[in-house]
Amino acid sequence: VYLMVGLRSATVMAANIPLVVIGALALMPLFGVQLEQISLAAMIIALGMLVDNAVQICDQTRSLIQTEGLSPADAARKGAAQLAFPVLIATGTTIAAFYPMLIGLQGSTREFIYSLPVTLTITLGLSYVLAMTFCVLLATWFIRAPADPEASLSPVVRWLQRGRPRAPKPPADQPSRSAYAGFVRAALGMRGLVLAVSFGSLFLVLSLPVGNEFFPQDIRDQFTVDVWLPEGTAIAQTADAARQVEDILRALSPATDADGAPVERLRALCTVVGKGAPRWYLGRTPEAPRANFAELVVRTSEGALTPGYVADLRRVLAEGDADLGLQPVAGARVIPRELMMGPVVDAPLGVRIYGPRSGAGFADLPLMHEQADRLKAILRDWPGTDDVYDTWGSPAYQLDIDVDPDKANLAGVTNAGVARTLNAYFSGHPLTTFREGDHQVPVHLRLSPGERGSLDVLRGAYVQGLDGKVPLDAVADVTPSFQPARIDRRFLQRVLEVRSRTLPGVRANDIVLALLDSPEFAAWEQALPPGYTWEIGGELFESQQSKSELGLSLLISVLLIVLLLVVQYDGFAKPLIILSTIPLALIGALLGLYVMGYPLGFMPQLGVLSLFGIVVNTAIIFIDVAERLVGERAARGGSGPIAGLSVAEFRECLVSAGEQRLLPISMTTLTTIGGLLPLGLAGGPLWEGMAWLMIFGLAVATLLTLFVVPCLYAIFVERFGMSPLGQAEA
Repeated sequence: VYLMVGLRSATVMAANIPLVVIGALALMPLFGVQLEQISLAAMIIALGMLVDNAVQICDQTRSLIQTEGLSPADAARKGAAQLAFPVLIATGTTIAAFYPMLIGLQGSTREFIYSLPVTLTITLGLSYVLAMTFCVLLATWFIRAPADPEASLSPVVRWLQRGRPRAPKPPADQPSRSAYAGFVRAALGMRGLVLAVSFGSLFLVLSLPVGNEFFPQDIRDQFTVDVWLPEGTAIAQTADAARQVEDILRALSPATDADGAPVERLRALCTVVGKGAPRWYLGRTPEAPRANFAELVVRTSEGALTPGYVADLRRVLAEGDADLGLQPVAGARVIPRELMMGPVVDAPLGVRIYGPRSGAGFADLPLMHEQADRLKAILRDWPGTDDVYDTWGSPAYQLDIDVDPDKANLAGVTNAGVARTLNAYFSGHPLTTFREGDHQVPVHLRLSPGERGSLDVLRGAYVQGLDGKVPLDAVADVTPSFQPARIDRRFLQRVLEVRSRTLPGVRANDIVLALLDSPEFAAWEQALPPGYTWEIGGELFESQQSKSELGLSLLISVLLIVLLLVVQYDGFAKPLIILSTIPLALIGALLGLYVMGYPLGFMPQLGVLSLFGIVVNTAIIFIDVAERLVGERAARGGSGPIAGLSVAEFRECLVSAGEQRLLPISMTTLTTIGGLLPLGLAGGPLWEGMAWLMIFGLAVATLLTLFVVPCLYAIFVERFGMSPLGQAEA
């Protein structure tokens, strides 16, 4: 800012920033927001936007001092009075682009992103309040008329022009000879061509092959390893498998860094058997208690070493390592999982198979397994997939206890009695509680481990009857069998989901979209039995659901923006001009993603919403200045067709409005880009795509807005008879 407008104006603008940040930090806890990754990045994004209000006050104060000869105090008060309502509407439209996320987003996505719209709303609201109070006071103290009115405000420009003769500025009643003025006049003369090129560029950019994903993978010094054994497995076997994985991790720990120096990759290791680890990361949900599940939380010595460590672990789990004497873990499905940003997704890729939706929903289990096996075979052969499985898993070994009612009645044995006895033998019957200091240790009675594993012991187990105890096999048949261990339902219908993970560097959504267009999937779909259906799950399902929620947020945002604009302009013509510029933000946004190689994920979609608010803000300020200049020119009297002005005079008002707003609009754009650059360069995978989208989008949208808005304004006034005067002038 200093390089563009000098020290005095830069001091006023910069003084607003710490007060806004401190105020936001004080108010955020009242709305349940703490200073964490999302809220901190939101404040960085808001830094450039919150400067905009101070920029408008300083620029208007300086302009009134120079053009009307007012004192700094009078100029600051008059400038604030002139800009109070349009800047309020402009700030409101920017807030309206973010706040509806709290209404449209649901579930874990809303939980993850909650602090972003709240922080931005608080920050921008405080920025407006301080701009209309504190900045006005500072402008009174610091802003002064320049000693040389014809000299540039920029110290850099003055230094470059030092010793060189300056061309004299034209008189106030003469057209400006600046380069921007010449370009705007040329654009107004070719309005149709300018609009055709602008919106034609939009259609070209929409055809760019930009990738798609839900949330990116995180780069951290942590990852997890899930260990799954078949359903019905004892927890002791699960613990043995987890210990084998621990041994593999320790054996793979020694490695070399980029400089060839030896390094230990394993820093810490925690294993939880029988359930998932407590929720230590927002993007993970602990697994429910299961005897056949264990989770290992691994911390590496450096985040850059994590991908290689995980790749080595995947290789050993699939093939073993003869040099290290390592073998794959037999009978277990071991899944190394690098951390993903964003809300929880069970698996990146998923296809749900439903049974018939008519009747009670008891689909044929072998038939559903058959369809799932055919789909798993396709996925296993698909490039980029890894760890293909289904949610039902393999059948579990079970014992069916078929109690004979006649024999049970004669012996005085009930089904409940049989259940209680077997539960005591195998799960344990609580007897008492043993106190050891502050700890309470429950004491249960059950069979010894050797007896619990014997089928003969089970058949000979005694159950209590009316006349004493009788052997179990005297009143019941004990039959071993393999039965489905798990049957999932969704919308009351049986559903079996085929899932897969992806190899590093491969996007799940790209695999799914290619799979759905493949002849293999078409043949699988055609072979489904009548009544059986499928739907997509995984990241693509969550991404589509989030897009629909973002669509609702966008609809609410547009309605709020339209409402604010109608309140300001008391009509629909000028709001229509402003809304017509919103799609122009997509030109630079999508181009930025394509050039920088980022996909259009969830966070870049939020960046698009924020761009809409910023573009609307720019258009509002331009139209407000244009209305004021037309009103001042019309007050001098005239007989022209446009509020007493000729077409040439009206267009010169548009040129002058663009020149007056060129500096503050450029400063706002540059300060916002400056705040986004650190996120784009080193913000991590969550923010880099969004930052570059907004950087390119702001640059292109600002450039186009400075030319497209005057052209649209001229068309609506000259062709459709819209009044160019504001409500006050009219």
